[in-house]
Amino acid sequence: MADRAFPLDFATLVPDARPRRWLVLPPGFDAAASPDQDCPVFEQTPEALLEAFKAVALAAPRVTLVREEAGQVELVQRSKLFRFPDYITVQAFEAQGGAALAIYSRAVIGYSDMGVNRKRIKGWLESLQAALT
Repeated sequence: MADRAFPLDFATLVPDARPRRWLVLPPGFDAAASPDQDCPVFEQTPEALLEAFKAVALAAPRVTLVREEAGQVELVQRSKLFRFPDYITVQAFEAQGGAALAIYSRAVIGYSDMGVNRKRIKGWLESLQAALT
């Protein structure tokens, strides 16, 4: 599957045009794509931030770590009823005042995710902020 390349190059990523994905980038990140949301900056090192995010994500239901390499992690969360996979690729970058995340969450089945990826990532970022404050 073409959009499952790993590790992802967030600078050249061209997200799926269908309404079944959510892209978060660090503020001011030089990328080919416009983010759906800017990531807040956390007072952490990139490595510590990525580990904290991974812990938040793995605490969610039906989430597993698929692979981890070159400072990037890929997770999968399966839908409750039909077990459809949504893939979430995350990388932490240095940012002014700390670190921020690039996150690409996407469904691989169907045309629309009905906002599931947006809701997931917004919720995980809120949980991450709560865990780090």
